Amino acid sequence: METGTQIFLSQWVVHRDPRWWPEPDRFRPERWLEPGERPRFAWFPFGGGPRVCIGNHFAEMEGVTILAVLAQRLRFDPVDGEPPLELAPSITLRPKRAVPVRVSRR
Repeated sequence: METGTQIFLSQWVVHRDPRWWPEPDRFRPERWLEPGERPRFAWFPFGGGPRVCIGNHFAEMEGVTILAVLAQRLRFDPVDGEPPLELAPSITLRPKRAVPVRVSRR
């Protein structure tokens, strides 16, 4: 490979590699509490290197704050009988269709 060659890593593929993420498509928020040795870029939602997203730290702090406030005030429950979640990979990852959720006040 020549010096200066650009390399692209697919976040979609890397973030679902079962070597680093057992059951990668299953919703398991506790996975972030599990200790483990992973390569530096096994998780890189904001890119990396000299062109990493400049808003990554702000986005992470803002996301945690929003989730904490929502979790304090509301309860989110899945709706029974819904088909398995299908994802639509693009620049960002999103569900192919609406995801029904039952929301109630705590």
